[in-house]
Amino acid sequence: MKLAKRIAWVVLLLAYLVALFPSLFALYPPDRTHREFPYAAPGVHGGHWFPLGTDGFGRDVYSRLCHGATVSLLLAPAAVTLSLLLALMLGGSAGYFGGWPDRLVMRTGEVFLALPWFYFVVALRAALPLQLNPGVAAFVLFALLGCLGWAAPARLFRGQMLQLKTQEYIAAARALGAGHVRILGVHLLPSLWPTVRTQLLLTLPAYILTEVNLSFLGLGILEPTPTWGNLLVPLQNYVVLHSYPWMFAPAIALVMVFLALHSVAERE
Repeated sequence: MKLAKRIAWVVLLLAYLVALFPSLFALYPPDRTHREFPYAAPGVHGGHWFPLGTDGFGRDVYSRLCHGATVSLLLAPAAVTLSLLLALMLGGSAGYFGGWPDRLVMRTGEVFLALPWFYFVVALRAALPLQLNPGVAAFVLFALLGCLGWAAPARLFRGQMLQLKTQEYIAAARALGAGHVRILGVHLLPSLWPTVRTQLLLTLPAYILTEVNLSFLGLGILEPTPTWGNLLVPLQNYVVLHSYPWMFAPAIALVMVFLALHSVAERE
């Protein structure tokens, strides 16, 4: 198990190094075309090396995979972080203060939990212009994901807060004159960190997969900006699906990252 977790950390470290510094790992710019080599198999063609072959425009799949990691692997954690911050703030305050704040947060959370949030994001994104600037589209997409995903972890944080605030050391802190800010900041919120970490690792694949699904459906981040979602769009064509297996490279990369995240999220 320890070996598997070490391998998972190596996979994640490599994936995020590529996402942070794609130009160091890519062989070509993501939009460079080699039109004489459309759907070229992995290997050397005309003096050019294509480790994962090319797409229909002769663009190097490996290089586009490297640049696509920047969007798919960096913006998704930002959305998860936003979601967990909202959950920690709302769920933690509901559990700590109780009363009407608790009732308000829980009833609002039930509404968000009842929403089929993937279809809700699809509907909201479809209402926006499809030809948005790629940067704006990425910001809108992940901001929506972050704002919609807080309800489930908020219930978890609320339950933990209800349990923690009854501990003897909290009563002792109150007896010594500690205020709400000190009790929350020094004693309670740090105790929630292991849960926050686990939630981050477990929910991150769902956010990445949502971007992939939306981009695959043409509602996410569109060409020419590469993401792991829109790199899979050519697979909608049966000829590509059947004849050019190297076009599955983004899907294999996604599976490896998801398995690594699941592995490092498991407790010893």
